[in-house]
Amino acid sequence: MMKHPLTQLIHSTKYLICILLAHSALAQGLDTPLTMQGLDHLTPPSAASRSVGGLLFGVQGDPAMMFSNPASLRGLKGLQLSISGLQQHVSTQQTQQWIPEKYFAGFSLLMEGLTGYISDPDPTNPGTRFINAKDTVQRPFDTIGPNWSRSTNRSLPIQLFAAMPFSIGEYRFSAGIGVEEYANLDHYYQNNNVLAPSIGSQRPAPILLPLTGDTVDANWYQYSQSRDGSIYGYGAAVAVALSEDLSLGVSGLLLKGTTDDREAKTGRGLLHFVYIPQSYFFVDSVYSHLSKTGTSEFSGLEFTVSAVYRGRYITLGASVKPPATITRKYQTRVQIDTMGLHSDQTISGQDEITVPWRGTLGLALALRKNLALGFEYEFRPYASAVYKNDAGRESNPWLSASLLHFGVEYVPLEWLALRGGVREAAEVFQGEGAAIVGEPAGYSIYSAGAGITFGKFHLDITYEYAKMKYQDLWESNVNLNNQTSHTVVAGVSYEFH
Repeated sequence: MMKHPLTQLIHSTKYLICILLAHSALAQGLDTPLTMQGLDHLTPPSAASRSVGGLLFGVQGDPAMMFSNPASLRGLKGLQLSISGLQQHVSTQQTQQWIPEKYFAGFSLLMEGLTGYISDPDPTNPGTRFINAKDTVQRPFDTIGPNWSRSTNRSLPIQLFAAMPFSIGEYRFSAGIGVEEYANLDHYYQNNNVLAPSIGSQRPAPILLPLTGDTVDANWYQYSQSRDGSIYGYGAAVAVALSEDLSLGVSGLLLKGTTDDREAKTGRGLLHFVYIPQSYFFVDSVYSHLSKTGTSEFSGLEFTVSAVYRGRYITLGASVKPPATITRKYQTRVQIDTMGLHSDQTISGQDEITVPWRGTLGLALALRKNLALGFEYEFRPYASAVYKNDAGRESNPWLSASLLHFGVEYVPLEWLALRGGVREAAEVFQGEGAAIVGEPAGYSIYSAGAGITFGKFHLDITYEYAKMKYQDLWESNVNLNNQTSHTVVAGVSYEFH
């Protein structure tokens, strides 16, 4: 039955207002606006370190370590130049599984895009009644399915360093300068079945569907967000040998980076859940599209202090980063198109996040002359990170994690080192409806590589494999999120001595 244009306009306006007001009310896995996403994805620039599980204290004489463990510069024997790059393939996908609703038949089939397998009631059948929406099949007004997948490739240099040793009086120093990819801010998320209010949400309180004669309306739309770009660090480091076994180092980085940001909401319909006197639901067609496109400029300063004790059979190390504030200046074009109503405006602002003290403790053991093991503990108390939005309102959006690193190096020949390792990784969020509140989505990164020496040239090459899996869980459905990455990192250095 054709809807009156005024009725369509009312539904569309109601849909748009609700979709905008819901922007700040929805949880991770639904519609979290782009702010600092990706900032926690720091890039380890050293190919040698990445091959042994990201160890900071099992690798020496590598300038690429100067901003994560500046004390490691002490191992330099002469002027050394270093450059590295990577090739990475990332595939991401989401699969949705919906639970049949007891009182609203066909709702789960609509969400999973399966109503096409159901025939309409036969109007020529004398027993068929057409009283209201419960007597027919509700169908989507588009071809958007519940699941999606995406693959990306990126290839770029990630560091360039120069460092050399020198002496002042009785003290031996090493100093270096360089540039590195500090953080890879590439980010993508999509959900093809966002409901606002979030039907089936369990936190902070369930949203109940009507069972007593009321009606609940929910906006149904597709949401996606993406960010492309990196933050680069430009800085210097210096290390001093306090004794034959003990060295101390400090480094500083000036952080600069720009990203391209995109958000989009495409209206799929307005759902009405009714109980009069039997439960049923129906969906109205509502056209609405909201897009945000713009850029973010990141800036900040970060310092690192580290100390390393290197004995004959054992190496102990500690690296600490004091609190750092990273500022984001953004400019975004917001375009809205809904049932003939158009809006186009540009907004700009500034927000920031202050990251607390964090660091790494490490132990390396020389089991034999050509065999070494390393263990490290990384503490990231990110739950104390303070985010301040454009209005000056503060919050703590991230979650903390404690991560372990393990690596092994075997040197069968003087010119060849074989390496392997594994390190834990964690996001700063948890899946919607996670059983343990405050536990971030985590996964492991497995690595293998080799170091090859040709005279004064040294080549390090590493392969990394990672697969992150987490669930967004509601009473009505579960979204299975998977991300798989394959990364190859290569670094070349030349030492003058």
